[in-house]
Amino acid sequence: MQWVELHADDSPASLVDALAAAGARLARRFAAADLGAVADLGVSWAGADPAPAWLDIAREFTERWTHRQQIRHAVGRGTDPEPRALAVVLDTFMRALPHTLRRTPAPTGAQVRVTAVADRWSPAEAPTGRPTAAVLLDTETLWRLCTRGIDPADALSRAQVRGDRRLAQAACQIVSVIY
Repeated sequence: MQWVELHADDSPASLVDALAAAGARLARRFAAADLGAVADLGVSWAGADPAPAWLDIAREFTERWTHRQQIRHAVGRGTDPEPRALAVVLDTFMRALPHTLRRTPAPTGAQVRVTAVADRWSPAEAPTGRPTAAVLLDTETLWRLCTRGIDPADALSRAQVRGDRRLAQAACQIVSVIY
């Protein structure tokens, strides 16, 4: 909010320049970071407090990526099709799943698998074994679910669910942003 107020009277070109400069400073800071160190802040939605630096940096990336998608959608453009960024974002968002399920009763050894599918990419390593519940979502639905861009019930109606539906419903309560 402070940044918005500071730049409220700036021209669009000036705003773009300010964002580029801030982004470059942030990229330099992240490049020099000790990824194994403890971050200054926790990542509340992942239940990590304190969080490792790599998770804090990944969280920051997801926030910037999500806001960029919201801007793209506001001006009538679709989600950025660049698959590597989306893969990193979804991987980071899934760090919230254990925290999401922490109060959900389940038998010892229960497993929940959430899989994102897209035309452009697939996970490098497909999980093996038979989970107690499996939720298959398209990438667009999954990132919007994690950022509360769609309702969990709507996401669940779009999902292919196998196994314990109650656990699948609990998994669809995931929130990977401060909400």
